[in-house]
Amino acid sequence: MKDISQAILDRDFDKFARITMADSNQFHAVALDTEPPIFYMNDVSRTIIALIVEYNRVSVAAGGKYKAAYTYDAGPNAVIYTPKENVKEIVNLIVKYFPQREAFKDVFGLFEAEGGVGEGSVVEGFNEAVAKKFEVGAVKGLIHTRVGDGPRVLGAEEALLGPGGYPKTLA
Repeated sequence: MKDISQAILDRDFDKFARITMADSNQFHAVALDTEPPIFYMNDVSRTIIALIVEYNRVSVAAGGKYKAAYTYDAGPNAVIYTPKENVKEIVNLIVKYFPQREAFKDVFGLFEAEGGVGEGSVVEGFNEAVAKKFEVGAVKGLIHTRVGDGPRVLGAEEALLGPGGYPKTLA
């Protein structure tokens, strides 16, 4: 915790990425080492790891640092961290291997000049053989967010649940 906290305070993305991915890998190793073993990840999860590892390999081979990090929720759903300047490359990479039914929703206008994401692409030097391309729908959607003001208390008018704890849409 001390190391990751320091990486965040220092804005050291390379260190943050290395710790995040090692922690994620260790969690899944422990899950596999239980009796019976717990299999959170699936083929899509493992492919995303391979893509991020190769993406970082290309950066390091060119004299740079890690540009992305993966981790997972308590299941197969990937969370990818990257600095703002790498978002386009990451989205293009994921879309190349996981085509989407609907066009990527560019809520922050990052792809406006290019006319959208299209079929995706990889960075120069990327070994495309690290993973197979999946069929449309293997990844149901991409959610792009950015750091915000953090958790906050919402007023009753903004709450999703009513006083009884049920969704307001059902009340």
